This record gives sequence, C-alpha cells and structure tokens, in this order.
Amino acid sequence: SSTRDMTKKFNVFQNFSGFGDFVKNIPEDKKLAAQNTFILALDGDVDFKPEAVLLLVDRMRKNPKVGAACGRIHPIGSGPMVWYQKFEYAVGHWLQKAAEHKLGCVLCSPGCFSLFRGSALMDDNVMRRYADKACEALHYVQFDQGEDRWLCTLLLQVGYRVDYCAASDALTYAPETFNEFFNQRRRWMPSTIANILDLLKDARHTVFVNENMSYFYIFYQGFLLASTILGPGTILLTVASSFRTVFTGLTLAESYTLAVAPAVFYLIICLKTKPETQVFVGALMSSIYSMIMTMVLVATTAQFTNSDEISASSFFFVFLIILFFITGCLHP
Repeated sequence: SSTRDMTKKFNVFQNFSGFGDFVKNIPEDKKLAAQNTFILALDGDVDFKPEAVLLLVDRMRKNPKVGAACGRIHPIGSGPMVWYQKFEYAVGHWLQKAAEHKLGCVLCSPGCFSLFRGSALMDDNVMRRYADKACEALHYVQFDQGEDRWLCTLLLQVGYRVDYCAASDALTYAPETFNEFFNQRRRWMPSTIANILDLLKDARHTVFVNENMSYFYIFYQGFLLASTILGPGTILLTVASSFRTVFTGLTLAESYTLAVAPAVFYLIICLKTKPETQVFVGALMSSIYSMIMTMVLVATTAQFTNSDEISASSFFFVFLIILFFITGCLHP
C-alpha cells in the first residue's frame, strides 16, 4: 500500500505542468524547459557558495509544485546596527521561516538570495499580475515596497509552494547606519502587513487552491499580524509602567501621557515632514529611548523583586528574554 501511494504521488508529480492554462497549453518541449528553468535572484552585495544554489535546486527537483525556494541569510558588516540585526535575523528569518515551512508555506522568499521556477512565473495571474503598475496608495505599498513578498503572495494564491532550506547559506551586507536601516524597514514593514492582509482577505480561495495552506496556518499568520500591530502599544505600556516605578510621584494618567506623547509627536513628524527630517528625528529619539529602555530594564527587574504579582509588562519582558535565549541556543 505504501509503495502504491508513493508511485501514485510520483505519477502526479510527473504529470504536473502548472496550475494555469497558459503553461498547460504550450508545446511539451517548451513546457519541460520552463519547468526545469530556474532563475536565481540576488542582491549585488551577496556572497554564497555554489553548493548553496544546488541545495535550492534540489528543493525544486524534489517537488514540481515548489515555485520558489530561499536559503538562510546571514547579515554581515560592522557596528551596533549590524549586531542588532544578527539577533533580528535569527528570530525573524531563521526561526520564522523554518516555522512557516513546517506549518504551511514561506510567505516571502527574499530577493537577496532566492530561486524561482520559470514555469511558475509564467503561470496565469503571476507575472502578468506582478507587472501591474501601482495606481492606488495600497498598491504602491504592496507592489513597490516589497517586490519579493508580493511575488510570493501571487505564487501562493495560484497554488505553488514556497520552501525554506536552512542548509543553503548566503551572506549579505546589512545596513550599518541608522539612515540605511530606517529607510529599509520603512519599506519592509508596510509591505509585509499589506501582503499578509491580502492573504487573510483571500484565505478561503488560497486554502482551496493551495494544498499547503490550511485554516490553521491562516489563523497562525493572523495571530502574528495581530501581535505585530499590538507590539508598539505593548512597549508603550511597559514604558509607562516603568515610569511609575521609577518616578513614584507620577499618576497613572501622567505616566501614560509621557509614554504616548513621543510616539504621537513622531507620527506627526512622519506625516508632515520630509524623509531626511524623519530620519534625523528618528535617530535622535532612538538615542533617547536607549536610555529610557535602560531605565525600563531596571524598573521591570524591581517589579519582580517588589511585587508578588506579575504585570502584563513584566510578562512581556520575560517572554522577550525567553525568545532571544532560545534563539541564541539554537543558533550559537
């Protein structure tokens, strides 16, 4: 029975030519060539070994329904900004993409080092849709701010799988200055949220056409999106709680005002001023917040020792410590 199932699965893979009519209707020789044509997407500053590409090709050859595959990206460079990104990549890239690979599909195969199948890009509603010009504000955010994530969203909504191969290593130079880092993340974050919202909105169709996507996986992504949106608010609550611990004379309303006012101020700066001004004010406020977060660390520690109950901010703080500790142990 097991052998019969494997043979049946192999035959399905052998006969698979794509999900759209365009690829199915082209001559067999061109169809075969398109299935075995792979496009390697790279950034100009990426360094890798040939073995890393071969591992991605193996993922493609193993399953013809894999439309894209990505490796593990290692940020390199010097300075405090790069030190921070090493931890960030370990949590947000290595752990996150491994989880997505096992639970469903990777949502973004990064443009700095990824392999795409030619026939998947030729499929209906992929490259034609990808080539659309942005004509609305939301389209500009989704199409032009994160082109790699947008392309993967289209592949998933057609039915293709996006894989992650942790053994395929590539090195990329991460932003070393705050200006570079700020501009990069200002593009990435809105695009990420816009594409996940698109997937959630189209969940019923995506689950129907893509055998690798389930409602459980959609719920998982929705939970992550909610956590991302609530994250800044949680940080502000933690800061406000720390203000009351350090400055005992503050009322609850005063501590919340002190915590929220800078965020509102910076929101106005981003809406009303030029990008150069936004970066300058952001860098200035970041240096101030580094001192504030040191105070938060001391205050949160004091809460543990002086209180029998664990507050929401203390729980969040412990959760962050556990998250980074596990990441460090898994990726020494």
